[in-house]
Amino acid sequence: MLAAVATGVALLSAWHSVGHMRRILGAERSSYSTLSATDRRRLPVSNMTLDGQIFDFFAAYLAKGDRVYFQVMPSGFSPAFDLPSIVAALGRWYFLPATQTTDLRKATVVVSYFADPSLLHVKFATQVRAGLQPLWVSRIRAP
Repeated sequence: MLAAVATGVALLSAWHSVGHMRRILGAERSSYSTLSATDRRRLPVSNMTLDGQIFDFFAAYLAKGDRVYFQVMPSGFSPAFDLPSIVAALGRWYFLPATQTTDLRKATVVVSYFADPSLLHVKFATQVRAGLQPLWVSRIRAP
């Protein structure tokens, strides 16, 4: 008898949770379904008030198997995070299947965000700059 009551309570709880989640997901689907695939990809970046086009620029020069070292201008971002932490967190997701490394010696690519890659004193095989902006993708070697 006790097992039947416990099972009933568990099923009622699950049913209630599923209904709540369906409403939330339905609302999100209606608000995000009008976005293009590019806008959906950029949404986490723009929600952090950064420009998704910058991350598109970086991603265009990354390949599967790359190990990315983030060189980011030291700066505050919010009360809880600094700019290097936010750029690295977004980059870890945006640049998949490339992965992050915090060891420059293991990196295949350096992504420089408002920081000069020449200060790293590394010889780069190729280097691309985003126009006049201080944004670079510097390849050290192939993945």
